[in-house]
Amino acid sequence: MVATSSHLYRITPDGQAQEYTGKAGVWTVVRRGTERIFTSPTTLYATDGKTGNIEQYDHAKKTWTVIGGPGSHFAATATHLYGVGTLGTMEYSGTPGVWHQVRGTTERIFTSPTTLYATDGKTGNIEQYDRTKKTWTVIGGPGSHFAATATHLYGVGPDHKATFEYSGTPGVWHPVRGSTDRIFTSPTTLYATDTTSGKLQEYNRSKKTWTVIGDPVDSFVSTKNRLYAVNADRSNVYEYSSTPEAWSPIGSPRH
Repeated sequence: MVATSSHLYRITPDGQAQEYTGKAGVWTVVRRGTERIFTSPTTLYATDGKTGNIEQYDHAKKTWTVIGGPGSHFAATATHLYGVGTLGTMEYSGTPGVWHQVRGTTERIFTSPTTLYATDGKTGNIEQYDRTKKTWTVIGGPGSHFAATATHLYGVGPDHKATFEYSGTPGVWHPVRGSTDRIFTSPTTLYATDTTSGKLQEYNRSKKTWTVIGDPVDSFVSTKNRLYAVNADRSNVYEYSSTPEAWSPIGSPRH
């Protein structure tokens, strides 16, 4: 399950990419034969189940365009799409089939709406890309997971004993919570699942407090104004009402 700023998408077991209509239980097929889906704040991308090629969806025209070959992972800022492949990390030029290398050996990539981050394939360190200067800066050590809001980057330590917020100064991270399983972000907010209870918690950055807002989840995404979660057994997708622990089912993530 993935989301742009305004639309929620899922993949069914038979490879259908579907868009949520806004009506509980009602989804529209936008593509068949799909392997994986990715999003930027405005655009849906999909990899083909047979070729592995990545395609871009034109929501207005309801059409798909092949823009590149297979990759191990893709992620996008608000303005640029990136993919990890055999040549390293590549940036899509905007012209189908034309990609430019921005980094060599890469383990994983992450994005905020403005910035690309990557973990090094050898050291595991996380690095930040300055697209204007075409340079990379090591900003922290290895982590089990990273996620970003529009303004802040967060990471969970390799041992899951703490979650940290990047200060903006390379190497300087501040703890924001203890034991953490996974973290998720919306454009404005950090969310985390607890290693003991598995419950989903929301971070209030101003007050430096955490609030339990839901039961354990398998995954979590957000549009600009709404939060969605797939429950732990992947039997349903739920929409958050903005009231702690009040969620409404809108349909299975699988079918």
